[in-house]
Amino acid sequence: MLQFDSISLQYKNYAPPILNQVSFRMEQGDSRYLTGRNGVGKSSLLSLLYMATAPSQGEIRLFGQSISRCPRPQRQSLRRKMGILFQEPQLIEHVNVFDNVALPLRLAHISEQNIQNSVMELLKWLELDHKAYDMPGTLSGGERQCIALGRSVIHRPQFIIADEPTAHIDHYSSEKILRLLYELNKLGTSLIIATHDPWILENYPAIQLHLHEGQIEEIAPPSYIETPINPHDIMAPAA
Repeated sequence: MLQFDSISLQYKNYAPPILNQVSFRMEQGDSRYLTGRNGVGKSSLLSLLYMATAPSQGEIRLFGQSISRCPRPQRQSLRRKMGILFQEPQLIEHVNVFDNVALPLRLAHISEQNIQNSVMELLKWLELDHKAYDMPGTLSGGERQCIALGRSVIHRPQFIIADEPTAHIDHYSSEKILRLLYELNKLGTSLIIATHDPWILENYPAIQLHLHEGQIEEIAPPSYIETPINPHDIMAPAA
């Protein structure tokens, strides 16, 4: 599903590389934490995944395709299989909560009836259905991040990338977000979550990709066994 093959990333020729010959792989349905101290390159690695940055060396394969070689229309097709949750919720401030969450479905030309049902069901799960027609500026920080998560998963992506999703929100909102992410993971959605939150690492154990001085070390938690995903259980895209 995802393979990094000897990836290096260097922003300036005379600067040390952010990533130096990094290799790892994930299969469909895997979950990984990306850990390491602040400034070590976690966000840079994630930007390679969602194709905002190109590697200086090496090859990245995503869904069986080399993302450095595929043409722009194919990259856009690959991005539609992904959900991206940034550290700061990037909501559209001049439209309401419902329309923020519905945006990916409207871009995919899903019928309005299906959009209505899907968005309200997700908002109800997030316990924010009563906020459906409120504007983003009226929401708390935790509510905003939950709505950003809803928008990133409403189209049922095969792969979710989350960059410190609980960094600036309360514990209750953090738990809601992690529960939804791991419910999706049980259905076959792959996850990679950048975090330094020990509560997440303890309560939702998964293999860590630990970044240090441009290298990655894979760290499995004690007694961790990764459960293989049955391809028939993988969530189908929204119709």
